[in-house]
This record gives sequence, structure tokens and C-alpha cells, in this order.
Amino acid sequence: MHHINFLFSRTHKVVLLVELRITRHIKNQCVKHKSITHTEITQAGFIRCLARFFYDTRIKPNNNNGNTVNEHEYFTKEHTIDDLYKLAYPQYNQAQIKLYSLPLKLILDLVMTEDALVDFNSNTKKLSAAHFDSEAFINGSRRILQLRQTVVNDARTTSKNLTNARQSLGRLLHTLQDFYSHSNWVEMGKTNINNLIGVRENIGSVAGRNQATCTNIGCTRIQKSCTLWQRIVFRTCPLVYYDCKNNILPQINNQKLLTSGYLFNQSNDNYGPLNKPKNVQKCSHGGVIDDSSNVPAIGGISKDANTLILSPHSNLHFKAVDLAIKATEQFLNNLRKDVGDKSFDRLFAINPTQAQHQAASNAVDNGQQFRFFTSSLSVSLKESDGLLTDLKNWVKKRINMIKSISNRLSSGQKNLDVPTYDLSDLGVNVKDVNNFRAAPYIIGRKKRFIDVLRHRQ
Repeated sequence: MHHINFLFSRTHKVVLLVELRITRHIKNQCVKHKSITHTEITQAGFIRCLARFFYDTRIKPNNNNGNTVNEHEYFTKEHTIDDLYKLAYPQYNQAQIKLYSLPLKLILDLVMTEDALVDFNSNTKKLSAAHFDSEAFINGSRRILQLRQTVVNDARTTSKNLTNARQSLGRLLHTLQDFYSHSNWVEMGKTNINNLIGVRENIGSVAGRNQATCTNIGCTRIQKSCTLWQRIVFRTCPLVYYDCKNNILPQINNQKLLTSGYLFNQSNDNYGPLNKPKNVQKCSHGGVIDDSSNVPAIGGISKDANTLILSPHSNLHFKAVDLAIKATEQFLNNLRKDVGDKSFDRLFAINPTQAQHQAASNAVDNGQQFRFFTSSLSVSLKESDGLLTDLKNWVKKRINMIKSISNRLSSGQKNLDVPTYDLSDLGVNVKDVNNFRAAPYIIGRKKRFIDVLRHRQ
């Protein structure tokens, strides 16, 4: 990093050369890794939920009044949030759609931001229950139930300010989504979501405290020198990580016993230390920044990212993402059933009041931008392969978005359709090399590049 700072003190020509090289690295990483993050999972799951909400409350009734929307096409075609609003309100032009949907987008961005902050907040980034790490399945499930009750109670109270409910929703969705990338649910061969999460504390049989769950067999240690891009992101060189396949003990998966990866310096619900045991071979989380992956059983089982550098089970990343999106969608659909359409509408300002319109417009006029919400993200309600195709196509669009961010920073222009990925005003240090959870994030890849550009200015 000192090398980069030195170059930036040189002439503008040298700076642009370094910027170009970094940009190429980012393009290569985006194309190669194609990872889907928590914030994208949340937005994709919400779009699928919103599609059903609009179909039930506006599109299907309107079809009976002569406005025709093809049902099959509606549920198989990819939609952005603006697309859905246009179908629900065909009388609105594009400018009216953007204005009418703005309150919802700002609220969804808040939910997505709170989802992301679970990996950065000092109270939750090392809390095993917040991530279903260290086999904390009961505590993780209890956390979801408690946060869900807050959302339900607040949403049902007409006069209640819903900021806390929306923040709680983002936090619980993070934990829900982590279940699929941190546990062995996918490795068990499960192709459907765990329907017990968010319903009861006991979500399945868990491996015993002193029961081995992983083995060294199946993990290959990899050591590589660093590229410029990797040195900037990971702040460690050479890179040491593992490629693991079938390293979960067969009897664990065959008996359908839940396990998840341990890490060093984690905490329990009382914020006491919770480290990977050394007297029994438990699974690690894994990745280049997880030191516990070098303690038997070596390697890890994380599926957070589609790269071995961050996730030893990266080959299962998209299967975990698929289930996480479906779990997010089902959670939101069930929440809608429990609180009713009116309360669900109010929770997200789907049909905003004039006051909500004005507040959203004022916020934008005063400089507020989306941190994570991306107007171009589109998904369909197709299942499995179709959904994953939607998401892989979306990842390819990131390159153009990175260009937009770079151009905006260089010109000083603001574009509401391009997220900032900026959490600095919330006290978040995305450069913290000790926070291993930051690395798989989209902000772990883009935000650090943006910081470099800002430093140049």
C-alpha cells in the first residue's frame, strides 16, 4: 500500500497508469470470481417478493378490469424494481415511476446496509450466532426469532416509527443468509431451504460438541505470490489458502448433522471467547485471512465467495446463493402473511404517502445516495438454474458499474442510479485487514478501489 501512495505523489500521467492497471485487475476479478454478496441476495429476494405482492394486489385485479399482463411472462421474465412498478402502475411515465418508487428504494437500501453492517459492527462481526459460525445453530436461530418479533410488533403498530424494524430486518436477513454459506446444509445434498429457520429455535440435529466434523483429507494447501490487486485488498503476501472438497466427515453429512466453520477470536452471546477447539477436529470457516484454517482439521467449508482465496468450498458458492435468495424471499413472503398487506406495504412504503414522497425527495436533494441499492439489478421468479443465470448475468454488469463509479468520482458528478458502497460515515473501516468478513464483500473489492481514486483527488 505504501507503494501505491508513493506512485500517487508522482505526475498525473503515472497516476492514471496505476489507476488503469488497478481497473484491469478489478475487471478480471469480477469476471473470474462472479461472487454474489449479502446485499445483492437481499435485493434479489425482495424483488421476487415484491413481484408477488404487486401481482396479488394490483396486476391480477387490474387484469380483471381489462389491463392485460401475461401471467407466464410476468413470472419468468427478469424485472427490476422499476419494471415492477411500471407493470403495477401502467399509467405512470418513467419519471413518475422513479419518483413513486424512491421511498421504497431508500428503505430497501437501509435494510441492505444493515445487512452489510453485521460484518462490520463491533458487536456482531465476531459474534458466532450472528453468522451461524462455530456450530451456534440454536443461538443463531434464536437471534432471528427475536429480531423477527421486533419487526412484526412494530409493523403491526400503525403509529410506530419503522426505522428500528427495518434495521432489525436487515440484521436478521444477514444471519439467515449466512446459514447456507457457512453450514454444511449444501454439502448434505439439500436442494431446498431449511423451513424451520425463523419458525423455531431447533432447526435440526447438530454435531456434538466433542464430535469431529472435518478431516485434513480432501484439502490442498495453496501458496501464491500476490498481484498488485491482491496486495491492496488482502494486505498479506504470499497468499496461503486451501482448496477443499469432501473434507466434511461422511458420517456427519450422512446422518444429516449440522456443522459450521470455527474461527479464532470469535465470541459467544455473552461476548466471551469462542475459538476453534484443538482437541477435536472441527471444520474451519477458511479463507486467506482465517488463521484457524491452519489448525487441524485444516482448510474450511465457507461458500461466501466464488474464489478459493476466500472460500475453500467456493465451488458450491452459487448453490448456497440460490438457497439464500429463496430463503430471503420466503421469509419476506411469510412476514407479509403475518402482518398483512397493509402493514407490509407500510414497512417498505410500497405505495408511499405524500409525506414519504417529500421526505425521500428532500433526502436526495440534500445529497443522500444509495449505498448498496442498484437500480439495474433484475431477477425473475424462475427456479434454480434460471435464477442463477439471472444472477450470473447481473455480475457481468458490475464492470460497467465500476466504470460509472470511477467516472463519477473523477468528474465530481453524482448519479443516484450508481451505489456509493460508502460506509465511512457510519464509522466502518473497510480496509481493516483483521476483519476477515470484509473480504468477500462487494465493498471489499470495489470500495477499496474507490478509496484509491478518492486519495488521488
